[in-house]
Amino acid sequence: MDDLVKEVIPLLQYLIPGFVSTWIFYTLTAFKRPDTFGQIVQALIFTFVIHGVVLGVGAICLWIGLKGFSVGVWSVKVHACWAFFVSVALGLCSCFLSTNDQLHGWLRRRNVTKQSSYPSEWFSTLSQNSSLITLHLTDERRVFGWPVEWPPESGSGQFVMQNPYWLNGDGTKTPFESEFLLIDSGNIKWVELNPAQEGSS
Repeated sequence: MDDLVKEVIPLLQYLIPGFVSTWIFYTLTAFKRPDTFGQIVQALIFTFVIHGVVLGVGAICLWIGLKGFSVGVWSVKVHACWAFFVSVALGLCSCFLSTNDQLHGWLRRRNVTKQSSYPSEWFSTLSQNSSLITLHLTDERRVFGWPVEWPPESGSGQFVMQNPYWLNGDGTKTPFESEFLLIDSGNIKWVELNPAQEGSS
């Protein structure tokens, strides 16, 4: 048993940076967590990148030391500190790239992919189009307002609408007495995006 523990602990120490990056990514983005196997695979990919970067940093530090400028010894503790730093930076960088669509946009312009960085078409459309929306409910009623928050998927979560109005059949608006309204996305048939100027009246 002791031999097994001695073998497992170094393995966990090696893999922990990848799990840190994975945890940061799924904590700070709207992406749904995959199953355990999927998370492990992603953590392994992050681990490979992290240790590759740390090896590169170590090689640069060694080269600098050979040039006559030394700031210390490259020890196990220094390696672990760099691995933690790179894991946090990689997790935050992954969050940044997955929430602004810049990398995917650059690749789309070069016909490398047709995908966006967002978790769904629903989330992508609402993220990239800042406008008032009309929610068509399953009971044929309509709610008009400004979407403050929305779920990453159409089948779960809630819309948070600011300054909401009921849209009547004749086109008139009946305001709510509250500033915010939460609507379960399961009660919504479709979402209509409206030009921003419609809310100015």
